[in-house]
Amino acid sequence: MTSSLLATSLATALSLVPGASSQAAGDPSASPAGPAPAVTVTTAVRTCVSDMVYFTGVIAPREEVLVFPEAEGAHVAEVLITEGDRVTAGQVLAQLTDAPAGGANREGRTRSIDVTAPAAGLVIRRAARLGAVVSASSPEPLFRIGRDGEMVIEADVPEVHLARIAVGQTARADVLGVGTLTGRVLLVSPEIDRQTRLGRLRISVEAKPSLRFGAAAMGAVEIGSSCGVTVPVSALVSRGEETVVQRVRDNRVETRAVQLGIVDGARAEIAAGLAEGDVVVSRAGTFVRDGEVVRPIPAATDAEATKPESRK
Repeated sequence: MTSSLLATSLATALSLVPGASSQAAGDPSASPAGPAPAVTVTTAVRTCVSDMVYFTGVIAPREEVLVFPEAEGAHVAEVLITEGDRVTAGQVLAQLTDAPAGGANREGRTRSIDVTAPAAGLVIRRAARLGAVVSASSPEPLFRIGRDGEMVIEADVPEVHLARIAVGQTARADVLGVGTLTGRVLLVSPEIDRQTRLGRLRISVEAKPSLRFGAAAMGAVEIGSSCGVTVPVSALVSRGEETVVQRVRDNRVETRAVQLGIVDGARAEIAAGLAEGDVVVSRAGTFVRDGEVVRPIPAATDAEATKPESRK
């Protein structure tokens, strides 16, 4: 009987303590026994973001001209140009000597044949060698010329992104030792490689003396851009098909569903669900619950993020 009386007295005492019953029930909105937990927060700001498709590629001639000999079995007597030279249409590139069947002709002389450039451009490769016997059926041309010296990036893109790319879209690429190049999409290949599942793009670039054919290029095609309310990607939580953030208002956590726009690197556009100036928990998955009272601490990078509509 004594133990029953003690339990009844303890229950009565607890009922007189403000908030004790709600804390015992695990109500997150109840005032905590200790200080509120500190959480890092960031402010939703208005910035400009871009929707990008990334690629890797190489610098190539926009149009390659192949120069084959017209004579069969002739010998290379003289080579007049080399790689890197600029040539004009009709310029003599090499001279061949050709003896008619049966040896020299009646005058005891062989025939001289000029090999000329079909178009103006930059000599990319020279396969002609002095004394070599040439053939029109050889798989390797005597010369390869980049017509007018024009250059493009031949890039590979996963097929899942290819349908989003269109002729005329802006592209930027970095080339080691050259810097950043800007161009536009010239061609989207209608064919997907069966083994790699990659599609081919051709992107225009401005020819520069420091730019070399075959150089590696890495960059992105800009599919679209938008200026709107953005937050760090780290602030997003995915729950199935729904995306939520943890907004902090009056030091209390509110879980809000949001509609995503463009995701650009470390920042995501919020098309609906947040307003400019709203404060959210910086890192999703922080151990705070909906309705919990917290002590917000601004993120160290907030000052940089709040630059108005600054394109990254």
